[in-house]
Amino acid sequence: MTLSERRARRSVLVVDDNPDHLEFLRAAVHSRYDVATTSHGLDAYDLACREAPDVILLDLLMPVVDGQTVVRKLRSNPLTAGVAIIAVTGLEPEILASLPERQEFAAILRKPCRQSEIVDAIERVLAAGRPRPAPSAS
Repeated sequence: MTLSERRARRSVLVVDDNPDHLEFLRAAVHSRYDVATTSHGLDAYDLACREAPDVILLDLLMPVVDGQTVVRKLRSNPLTAGVAIIAVTGLEPEILASLPERQEFAAILRKPCRQSEIVDAIERVLAAGRPRPAPSAS
């Protein structure tokens, strides 16, 4: 793959504290997208600022810094405010409906989900033309 092809390829940041699920999500998308992964919410914010992904697959229930906190931080930073976030969670629909951050998600996938559902959700979000965040100056 040439440098220009790598730059043209879309990228996904995968965030999940469960190592098995993190690998499942990474495996679902690595053949189609450039993928960065982390198991920590704080790292997710830093990676999003540095890598400027097109889409973030975000677990909501994580220790220390949860997904909702990550969403608030991302939306408060002009560099990451426009990134598309897909929540991937085991939360019950009633709880999801009550989350203030719900409107910030481009899509919500309930665990367990199939790899094809993950790819389909990313494709729908990208086709919707969500703005791509500006790359960081590093």
